[in-house]
Amino acid sequence: MAELTETVAEPTAAAEAQVLAYLAADPLLLTRHPALLEQLEVAHAAGSAVSLIERQVELLRGKNQRLEARLDKLIDNARANETRADKMLKLALNLIRAPSLAAIAATLRTSMRDDFALDDVFIGLHPPLFKRHDIDGIVPIDVNGAIAKAWDNFLRTRLIDCGPIDAGRAKLLFPKCEAVIASAAVVPLERDKHLGFIALGSADAERFQPRQGKVFLEMTAELVSAAIRTRLA
Repeated sequence: MAELTETVAEPTAAAEAQVLAYLAADPLLLTRHPALLEQLEVAHAAGSAVSLIERQVELLRGKNQRLEARLDKLIDNARANETRADKMLKLALNLIRAPSLAAIAATLRTSMRDDFALDDVFIGLHPPLFKRHDIDGIVPIDVNGAIAKAWDNFLRTRLIDCGPIDAGRAKLLFPKCEAVIASAAVVPLERDKHLGFIALGSADAERFQPRQGKVFLEMTAELVSAAIRTRLA
């Protein structure tokens, strides 16, 4: 007589759906039947089988690691923002104390170089507010000049322009810079009143990007605008 063997039918999709729905409706089921947790097996990524408890521990450990990584990133960002805020406060105080337009230009250049690792700074002011040519670092913007033509779209829209910069345009803004400026941020001063603009240059081609945050640039422009207005009065 042939030996009878017990076979287990493969569960159908409908049966699996019913089980899942039941577990979802009663999340405490496995809590009431802890022995079942040790009997259930889940395929491991390496090919071996592990119990459901072990699998849950593994998932929780992975989730915890991801949360720790996110927390570390948030802490690093907070520290970086705190450091940046301290540097901006230092810049604000130094600009307030600057006794002249020349001192403002020198202060901005020193701050950007020493505190923000930038290579050069340009300040351009529109006539008739400023017509002098004897202040290093501050240039009157001739509406028919090379700078105005090179940045005609920026001067029309007065929107912050960040990104790579070609050698010709870089030479217009940073003619005395020893480093080869590869990227720059051009930021309006008093956008509504059209005071002028500042340009921050870096030899790092990746330093300024079109889609980067603009808060630091806007704050810098506001500080410089306030300082210049005081000295133009």
